[in-house]
Amino acid sequence: MADPLAGLTPAQDAAARAIGPIAVLAGAGTGKTKTLVASAVDRIAHRGVNPYRLLAVTFTNKAAREMSERLSAALGPMRTPSWVGTFHAHGSRQIRQDPGIADLRPGFAIVTGDDCARIVRRLVKREIAQGGLAEDADTDPDRLRKRIRGILAHIGRFKEDMVLPEEARRYFGAAAEPLMADAARIYPLYQAELQAANAADFGDLLMYPTRTMMRDESYRLEWARRFDAILVDEFQDVNLTQYRWIHLLSRDHRQLFAVGDDDQSIYSWRGAQLQYFRDFLKAFPDGQMVALERNFRSTGHILDAANGIISLDAKRLRKTLYTEAGPGDPIEIVSCKHGADESRSIAREIGRLAAEGVNYHDIAVLYRYNYLSRRIEDALLRARIPYVIVGDAGFWERAIVKDMLAFLRLVVCPEDRQSDEAFRRVVNVPARGIGERSLAQVEAIADARDLSLCAAAGQMPGEGAVAITLRAFTAMIRDVGMHTETVAGKIARLADSTGYRAMLQRLEDEGRERLENLAELEEIAAGFDTPQALFDHAALGAAAPGEALDGRVRLMTLHASKGLEFPRVFLPGWDETLFPLPAERTNLEEERRLAYVAVTRAMRRATITWCAERGSKPSGPSPFIDDIPVHARSQGWLRHVARR
Repeated sequence: MADPLAGLTPAQDAAARAIGPIAVLAGAGTGKTKTLVASAVDRIAHRGVNPYRLLAVTFTNKAAREMSERLSAALGPMRTPSWVGTFHAHGSRQIRQDPGIADLRPGFAIVTGDDCARIVRRLVKREIAQGGLAEDADTDPDRLRKRIRGILAHIGRFKEDMVLPEEARRYFGAAAEPLMADAARIYPLYQAELQAANAADFGDLLMYPTRTMMRDESYRLEWARRFDAILVDEFQDVNLTQYRWIHLLSRDHRQLFAVGDDDQSIYSWRGAQLQYFRDFLKAFPDGQMVALERNFRSTGHILDAANGIISLDAKRLRKTLYTEAGPGDPIEIVSCKHGADESRSIAREIGRLAAEGVNYHDIAVLYRYNYLSRRIEDALLRARIPYVIVGDAGFWERAIVKDMLAFLRLVVCPEDRQSDEAFRRVVNVPARGIGERSLAQVEAIADARDLSLCAAAGQMPGEGAVAITLRAFTAMIRDVGMHTETVAGKIARLADSTGYRAMLQRLEDEGRERLENLAELEEIAAGFDTPQALFDHAALGAAAPGEALDGRVRLMTLHASKGLEFPRVFLPGWDETLFPLPAERTNLEEERRLAYVAVTRAMRRATITWCAERGSKPSGPSPFIDDIPVHARSQGWLRHVARR
């Protein structure tokens, strides 16, 4: 078996062998996981720690599996620690041994995602009916979905802050903003529903054990005495409950190994509290901090660029990344006329790289906002370059795009049953009061008269509200079809005539990105002579489920790229109007950390692009570009440099 302690750098070795509380300040690409595994192995193999008395915790199942596999390879399966997992996994094991601390019974279920949302939806509707909550003046279904998601998010934050259901309304008081006030009212009802069903959500799994350890010293000691050492990955991302849980378990033996990087803290919107890592030595005065600065991933110019960007964060813990791999190529800074020019330029360069032998899967395009992917997708599609969207639906698979294409298909063939699925998709989008019963009536007419659903809806008898609405809907569809405007013009008219654009505008912040997607669809449609050509293009752009991902360019957001690395990285959208957005300058430090994460994903070459005009509005280069040292950047493409 390979010894993880062999081949460590002096800093990694010092961190791995440290005794007592230690914070490992691990810069991007400096061997964070390797050092954590080496510390666990040292404790078990050299210090005599029983592997069953070592707890290692991280944030994702993938990271936990990797950690466990490395430990097994180093120690053998018989000495691999059994307490290696995520915060939620450990909390679940703890609460299952004593479910009564959360008013649960043995064998309780864990509910997630849609199940939680369904409970909240049912409670919100019940409270509105009983007068406990105000009803939205706007009855649009999207408005209700947004309200439910917001309430559920606030309940999650209550649990991260260890606020019990009965404390929520008193804790936030009458001054709370409306959505938080709604959440404070729904929270006790929601928790009662969970307990009645003998169920817990993810927030419960850590909140109840932590609250119990805080108030019951014997319970805390029962758990704290089970472990002789605790190792924590990504410590910069812990929230209040996670921090308290760690502290309560480690404060007696004080063998806490916390590894992280404050420069890569980009999840404050999820409740991450960066200050716990930065204040580690205040919480543990007898502890130490070791910085890992040698980077094994990137070239010198890439690291100089990243150091230049992040060095302007005055509150950061000081470290400077360096490499022994040589300077490599400077960052390419490419100015483009507009978004279409930017996407075509990136696609051309990817095609050039592929022709010279670079594998597509070694290339990534990373962007700040999802909607920026559309132009890139389209350019890659036109260039016949395979790609995959990581962590998000591709442009052609997004609901708004499918909705508008469904409207367009109805316009193209309202009499053809080929349009029936399109009719089912959008007849009640935005809400028109067409439910399942009304749709069943339309389908009965269509079957009896051998008509398309759209044609049948136009023949709906009676003067009731539903019949009038259906006839008006089909008349609107036919009216749009009568106009001889362009494909883009038809989409724009449909967006207005159906009320779809107005629906998105009412969604405020949530609707902004959808409106951007609508604008992108209108613009791309302008490049097609017929709706059928656009339909074919969209069908080819939608990857089939389960399709192999190897041999494809990776497209993803900057947040989704954290922890990954690619030989060749493209960073579009570094405009002064986008990154950082003016509205987000109040959290400029986190935007700066996100730029640092973006640059440090690149191993051998990175390209930053910006546009002089974005969405018909003038723009300019992101201020983050000026923070890159002059020697580490080059204006324009480095096409004269031999590819590697």
